Amino acid sequence: MINKIKNLFKRKKREDPKKYEGLSDFFMHAPRAEQMEVFTEAARRANEDQMKIFQEARMKVEAN
Repeated sequence: MINKIKNLFKRKKREDPKKYEGLSDFFMHAPRAEQMEVFTEAARRANEDQMKIFQEARMKVEAN
């Protein structure tokens, strides 16, 4: 009985941010909103990288 009372007043453990074991774990268990946020950020970074490479290639062609 005393243990049940102690459990009622026991503080809940604070959950740390969810850590995923790998990409497949992320796809299987991450909430849809978090997946979309990650996909959007990845697409934005990929677009920036492509633009940098495109600009550098354009500058090399114009220099010749």
